[in-house]
Amino acid sequence: MEQDAAGLRVYSSNLLHGLLQTSAYTREVIAATALTRTPEEVAALAEVRLARQAVLTRQGNPLKIWAVIHEAALRQRFPSRPTVMTEQLRRLLDLSELPTVDIQVMPMEASPHPGMTGPFDIVSFTGPWPTVVNLENLRGGFFLEGDDAAVFETAFDRVVAAALPVDVSRETIKAIMEGMQR
Repeated sequence: MEQDAAGLRVYSSNLLHGLLQTSAYTREVIAATALTRTPEEVAALAEVRLARQAVLTRQGNPLKIWAVIHEAALRQRFPSRPTVMTEQLRRLLDLSELPTVDIQVMPMEASPHPGMTGPFDIVSFTGPWPTVVNLENLRGGFFLEGDDAAVFETAFDRVVAAALPVDVSRETIKAIMEGMQR
Protein backbone atom coordinates (compact mmCIF):
# COMPACT_ATOMS: atom_id res chain seq x y z
CA MET A 1 0.00 0.00 0.00
CA GLU A 2 2.82 2.41 0.82
CA GLN A 3 3.92 2.41 -2.82
CA ASP A 4 0.60 3.96 -3.91
CA ALA A 5 0.00 6.01 -0.76
CA ALA A 6 0.21 9.77 -0.54
CA GLY A 7 0.43 9.90 3.24
CA LEU A 8 0.92 7.71 6.27
CA ARG A 9 0.03 8.54 9.86
CA VAL A 10 1.36 6.11 12.43
CA TYR A 11 1.06 5.58 16.15
CA SER A 12 3.69 3.17 17.50
CA SER A 13 3.62 2.10 21.11
CA ASN A 14 6.31 -0.57 21.52
CA LEU A 15 7.81 -1.02 18.07
CA LEU A 16 9.04 1.46 15.49
CA HIS A 17 7.28 1.47 12.14
CA GLY A 18 9.05 -0.55 9.44
CA LEU A 19 9.65 2.52 7.27
CA LEU A 20 11.68 4.09 10.09
CA GLN A 21 13.79 1.08 11.06
CA THR A 22 17.51 0.51 10.57
CA SER A 23 18.72 -2.78 9.15
CA ALA A 24 19.95 -4.04 12.54
CA TYR A 25 16.73 -3.07 14.33
CA THR A 26 14.68 -4.72 11.58
CA ARG A 27 16.58 -8.01 11.84
CA GLU A 28 16.35 -8.08 15.64
CA VAL A 29 12.62 -7.34 15.67
CA ILE A 30 11.70 -9.78 12.92
CA ALA A 31 13.77 -12.53 14.55
CA ALA A 32 11.96 -11.92 17.83
CA THR A 33 8.42 -11.67 16.44
CA ALA A 34 8.30 -14.01 13.41
CA LEU A 35 7.81 -17.06 15.57
CA THR A 36 7.41 -19.60 12.78
CA ARG A 37 10.12 -18.32 10.40
CA THR A 38 13.47 -19.85 9.60
CA PRO A 39 16.62 -17.68 9.76
CA GLU A 40 16.58 -17.51 5.95
CA GLU A 41 12.98 -16.29 5.95
CA VAL A 42 13.82 -13.72 8.63
CA ALA A 43 16.64 -12.39 6.44
CA ALA A 44 14.33 -12.22 3.40
CA LEU A 45 11.60 -10.44 5.37
CA ALA A 46 14.15 -7.92 6.65
CA GLU A 47 15.31 -7.18 3.09
CA VAL A 48 11.72 -6.63 1.94
CA ARG A 49 11.03 -4.30 4.86
CA LEU A 50 14.14 -2.25 4.15
CA ALA A 51 13.35 -2.04 0.43
CA ARG A 52 9.95 -0.54 1.29
CA GLN A 53 11.75 2.50 2.74
CA ALA A 54 12.51 3.79 -0.76
CA VAL A 55 9.07 5.49 -0.73
CA LEU A 56 10.43 8.03 1.76
CA THR A 57 12.97 9.41 -0.69
CA ARG A 58 11.49 8.58 -4.09
CA GLN A 59 11.76 11.29 -6.72
CA GLY A 60 8.78 13.52 -7.37
CA ASN A 61 6.39 12.39 -4.69
CA PRO A 62 8.02 10.97 -1.56
CA LEU A 63 5.62 9.47 0.94
CA LYS A 64 4.61 11.92 3.66
CA ILE A 65 4.81 10.20 7.05
CA TRP A 66 3.72 11.54 10.41
CA ALA A 67 4.78 9.18 13.17
CA VAL A 68 3.98 9.42 16.85
CA ILE A 69 6.24 7.03 18.73
CA HIS A 70 5.80 6.18 22.38
CA GLU A 71 8.88 6.90 24.46
CA ALA A 72 8.94 3.26 25.61
CA ALA A 73 9.73 2.18 22.04
CA LEU A 74 12.69 4.57 22.01
CA ARG A 75 14.10 3.05 25.17
CA GLN A 76 14.07 -0.56 23.92
CA ARG A 77 17.27 -2.48 24.63
CA PHE A 78 18.93 -5.26 22.65
CA PRO A 79 21.34 -6.84 25.15
CA SER A 80 23.12 -8.96 22.54
CA ARG A 81 23.67 -5.89 20.31
CA PRO A 82 23.91 -2.77 22.50
CA THR A 83 24.47 -0.31 19.62
CA VAL A 84 21.21 -1.20 17.81
CA MET A 85 19.12 1.45 19.55
CA THR A 86 21.74 4.17 19.35
CA GLU A 87 21.93 3.64 15.58
CA GLN A 88 18.13 3.50 15.41
CA LEU A 89 17.70 6.78 17.26
CA ARG A 90 20.28 8.42 14.96
CA ARG A 91 18.20 7.17 12.00
CA LEU A 92 15.06 8.76 13.46
CA LEU A 93 16.87 12.06 13.86
CA ASP A 94 18.16 11.89 10.29
CA LEU A 95 14.72 11.05 8.91
CA SER A 96 13.15 13.87 10.90
CA GLU A 97 15.22 16.31 8.85
CA LEU A 98 13.37 15.30 5.68
CA PRO A 99 10.59 17.78 4.82
CA THR A 100 8.12 14.90 4.40
CA VAL A 101 8.77 13.25 7.78
CA ASP A 102 7.30 14.44 11.07
CA ILE A 103 8.16 12.53 14.23
CA GLN A 104 6.61 13.17 17.62
CA VAL A 105 7.34 11.41 20.90
CA MET A 106 4.56 10.32 23.22
CA PRO A 107 6.14 10.88 26.63
CA MET A 108 5.85 8.31 29.41
CA GLU A 109 3.92 10.86 31.48
CA ALA A 110 1.39 11.71 28.75
CA SER A 111 -2.24 12.06 29.64
CA PRO A 112 -4.57 9.23 28.54
CA HIS A 113 -5.12 9.10 24.77
CA PRO A 114 -6.67 6.73 22.19
CA GLY A 115 -3.28 5.26 21.28
CA MET A 116 -3.26 3.50 24.62
CA THR A 117 -5.40 0.79 23.01
CA GLY A 118 -2.61 -0.10 20.60
CA PRO A 119 -0.64 0.91 17.50
CA PHE A 120 -2.22 1.72 14.15
CA ASP A 121 -1.35 3.03 10.70
CA ILE A 122 -3.60 5.30 8.63
CA VAL A 123 -2.78 5.13 4.93
CA SER A 124 -4.15 7.93 2.72
CA PHE A 125 -4.31 7.88 -1.07
CA THR A 126 -4.98 10.38 -3.83
CA GLY A 127 -7.68 9.65 -6.33
CA PRO A 128 -10.56 7.30 -5.83
CA TRP A 129 -9.06 5.03 -3.18
CA PRO A 130 -10.36 5.23 0.39
CA THR A 131 -8.24 5.83 3.46
CA VAL A 132 -7.24 2.51 5.01
CA VAL A 133 -6.26 1.67 8.59
CA ASN A 134 -3.81 -1.17 9.21
CA LEU A 135 -3.81 -2.94 12.56
CA GLU A 136 -0.91 -5.40 12.83
CA ASN A 137 -0.54 -8.42 15.05
CA LEU A 138 1.54 -11.60 15.14
CA ARG A 139 -0.42 -13.14 12.26
CA GLY A 140 -0.36 -10.16 9.89
CA GLY A 141 -2.42 -7.06 9.20
CA PHE A 142 -6.10 -6.36 9.58
CA PHE A 143 -7.51 -3.57 7.42
CA LEU A 144 -10.37 -1.14 8.02
CA GLU A 145 -11.88 1.60 5.86
CA GLY A 146 -14.92 3.86 5.70
CA ASP A 147 -16.47 4.86 9.03
CA ASP A 148 -14.00 2.63 10.87
CA ALA A 149 -11.07 4.53 9.33
CA ALA A 150 -12.67 7.85 10.28
CA VAL A 151 -12.62 6.80 13.94
CA PHE A 152 -8.87 6.22 13.72
CA GLU A 153 -8.33 9.58 12.02
CA THR A 154 -10.02 11.27 14.99
CA ALA A 155 -7.98 9.10 17.35
CA PHE A 156 -4.74 10.13 15.62
CA ASP A 157 -5.59 13.81 16.07
CA ARG A 158 -5.96 13.18 19.80
CA VAL A 159 -2.73 11.19 19.92
CA VAL A 160 -0.90 14.07 18.24
CA ALA A 161 -2.37 16.51 20.77
CA ALA A 162 -1.09 14.37 23.68
CA ALA A 163 2.43 13.98 22.20
CA LEU A 164 5.38 16.33 22.44
CA PRO A 165 5.76 18.93 19.66
CA VAL A 166 8.10 17.97 16.80
CA ASP A 167 11.02 20.16 17.94
CA VAL A 168 10.78 18.97 21.55
CA SER A 169 10.51 15.39 20.26
CA ARG A 170 13.82 15.77 18.40
CA GLU A 171 15.49 16.98 21.59
CA THR A 172 13.96 14.08 23.52
CA ILE A 173 15.27 11.55 20.99
CA LYS A 174 18.73 13.18 21.19
CA ALA A 175 18.71 13.02 24.99
CA ILE A 176 17.68 9.34 25.02
CA MET A 177 20.41 8.55 22.47
CA GLU A 178 23.06 10.42 24.45
CA GLY A 179 21.99 8.58 27.60
CA MET A 180 22.49 5.26 25.83
CA GLN A 181 25.96 6.25 24.67
CA ARG A 182 27.16 6.83 28.23
